[in-house]
Amino acid sequence: MLASMIRKATHRPAIYRDKKSGRFVSESTWKRSKAHGGTRYVRQRTKTRQQNLRKLNVLSFDGYVPVVVRSSKQAKLDSRHLIAVSRFLRTGDTDLLKPFIGMRVGGVELLTDPDRLREFADAGLVKLDALYRQNRGGRQER
Repeated sequence: MLASMIRKATHRPAIYRDKKSGRFVSESTWKRSKAHGGTRYVRQRTKTRQQNLRKLNVLSFDGYVPVVVRSSKQAKLDSRHLIAVSRFLRTGDTDLLKPFIGMRVGGVELLTDPDRLREFADAGLVKLDALYRQNRGGRQER
């Protein structure tokens, strides 16, 4: 499923560069020039954009679930959820978890059940630095 999302077919407009000035021109300008026998414009390849994929761990009812998201909003939501969970575990204030009820990150529902969170905390499974997959469980050795 993830591979199909990455390889989504999108229509990218052709880019043409003016040989003389180096500026980019539209396709219609290029066609007009070609129709009159001109060779001033050159077709350029489009640059491939980096995929903005983030590999996150989402704290759900079953523990940490690995998820891949594109949006920074999803990453921020997951981060705010982990911060709220750590504050809840320190203070015991359940109001901190209310904004996350029913919210999902990458199709996985965020854990907001206080009893289940305390179970995970007692087992030592809740770590604030476990947001990104490469940081799971502490510092990486080089």
